[in-house]
Amino acid sequence: MDISIFIPIYRESDQVERMLTSLASQNVSKEFFVAVDEPTEEFCRKIKSFEGENVKFVINYERTGKANSLNNIVGLSSGGVLLFLDSDVDIPEDPDYLRKIIMEMEHTDILDIKKRVTKNQSFLSKMAYYEYLTFNISSWLASRVMQKCPAVNGSAFAMRREMFEKVQGFRSVVAEDIDLATRAFLEESRFAYSHEVEVQNVVHSDWQQWYTQRRRWAIGQALWLKDWYKQLANRFIKKPQVFLPSLFFLYPSVAVFCLSAIVPSLWMYNSLLVFSLFLSVKFNIALPIFLVSLATADVLKILLISMSGFIATAVVFYGFSRKLGFCEIKLHEMFVYYFFYSSVWLFIVVAGHIQVILLGKKSGPNWKT
Repeated sequence: MDISIFIPIYRESDQVERMLTSLASQNVSKEFFVAVDEPTEEFCRKIKSFEGENVKFVINYERTGKANSLNNIVGLSSGGVLLFLDSDVDIPEDPDYLRKIIMEMEHTDILDIKKRVTKNQSFLSKMAYYEYLTFNISSWLASRVMQKCPAVNGSAFAMRREMFEKVQGFRSVVAEDIDLATRAFLEESRFAYSHEVEVQNVVHSDWQQWYTQRRRWAIGQALWLKDWYKQLANRFIKKPQVFLPSLFFLYPSVAVFCLSAIVPSLWMYNSLLVFSLFLSVKFNIALPIFLVSLATADVLKILLISMSGFIATAVVFYGFSRKLGFCEIKLHEMFVYYFFYSSVWLFIVVAGHIQVILLGKKSGPNWKT
């Protein structure tokens, strides 16, 4: 087989039927493996019509976990290219979709596929659009500068079988996709980002589901960093021009917090003093303004840094959005993303690290070893 496609499902999926229909007719040598943990009776009835010579469903009536399910079905496959797709993505109607992936995999070990969120009327979909843009920017930057990357978004990526076997597949950890990519990265695997091939990610429109997912991501990220920070620190020192911008793209609020802590307030006090002296000469009202200014100097400093950071971020995001094909950038949505959404996400990330480092937490919500 040229390519083997793997789709893990927990209980059921609304997208998998469209996904299989779209990919099954493509003219490449392919096989599909769908692993379903704890399927519903209705979903079991739906999938009967799809199982055939090149589509195999592996039903686990007890939950085995995503990593174990994927390792099991990879062991049943024979493709030289392994394509992993989450069950909540949509595939575009492209008759050469799989062929493009196979061609791009000729020159790399791991291919991160472009992820896009279709905006709808929900607030979370609009915010996720910018969030997924940051994922794509980070992957593109790593691909262009290093041709290596220690992370991958597991909703859609491809990997050469030789590399998958070299790192011995997925480990049973919360962030199994990032962990796999890190081990391949430490084995000097080649990494590429494809914006010619993409998937549409379906995001949660319910805040409770979003929060549960993000808590799992945050705890998984903290556990991943705990496992690999020593090895990654050495690479970070060698290539800060890649890792620092990627951190900025993923967590734009970090820049505001860091600059607010680092930049001294003295320059603001001095500027306000000069301004007050100027007013005293012109209007004789310097003292009240100066006293108020002293009390608000730190607030003004943070405000100036925040607005400067937002303007810089908006310009950078706009440039990358045009390059990568994200053309639905709106300034007011980005304002909310920068000052509210990314700050909430950063708070969840920090809370997840505290839970792991100080409280010894070893798993995320709705996660199975």
